[in-house]
Amino acid sequence: MKDLYVHYENVTNNVTTRGIDLIDEDFSADFFPKNMILSEEPVDFGRFDAQTNFKILRGQQEVKQYMQTVQSEKLRISNWTDFESIESMHSLEPSEIAELLYLFHSSRTIRSAFFYKLQNNFVFLTLPNGLNKTYYRHIQHFYPRFARVMTHAMEAVINDTKGFFARKVKLKRMPEAISAELLDDFKNGVKVNLNQSYVANNIYYIPLDIIEDDLTKLTINQRPKEHFALICYNEQTTEWHLESIEQQ
Repeated sequence: MKDLYVHYENVTNNVTTRGIDLIDEDFSADFFPKNMILSEEPVDFGRFDAQTNFKILRGQQEVKQYMQTVQSEKLRISNWTDFESIESMHSLEPSEIAELLYLFHSSRTIRSAFFYKLQNNFVFLTLPNGLNKTYYRHIQHFYPRFARVMTHAMEAVINDTKGFFARKVKLKRMPEAISAELLDDFKNGVKVNLNQSYVANNIYYIPLDIIEDDLTKLTINQRPKEHFALICYNEQTTEWHLESIEQQ
């Protein structure tokens, strides 16, 4: 299993991740993107807007279909941002369009990733080295994404421990409160240490380590004293909890 990585930048409200995909079910119904601007040009999806020359997806059904196709066919997802309406997008000034294009191509903001005229809530960017960066207008929208991925990760840990011929387990989702509890730690760059997971007394443990931006540590094991917390799943009670570790 490959270890995961989360780094939260609270000044610009973005989360850089590795090994944590983004799928349509990560969005709540109230905040599912209504429309999308795509920085790349997938042949089978979207249309060009004559006024801005953006490749766009119009309507939640098109957005959902695109995201589900990317997931099912394991395609590289375009950099994208959502927007409220065509009319609002058409009100962008040339300087604002230039800012958005700069964001798509450099993964950096000039002023902000959130444009008043677009009323966008998300910007998704693909970076080198398998990293993704997602800007969230509301950081709590990251919580269900992390909870989903951690649930699948714990399932993989348990199934790997039990062996190939055992019945595959399916867990109830990790509470989003654990995601929220880790937010301050995410500011320091957290490795979700799947390769050093273990089980004791029917409780499965996934260690967490602070690695800042040193991604070389994703490929090496940490000493137990370097773990600052454990994500735990009790197989008997089917309960999740976060266990802090006192640093020596």
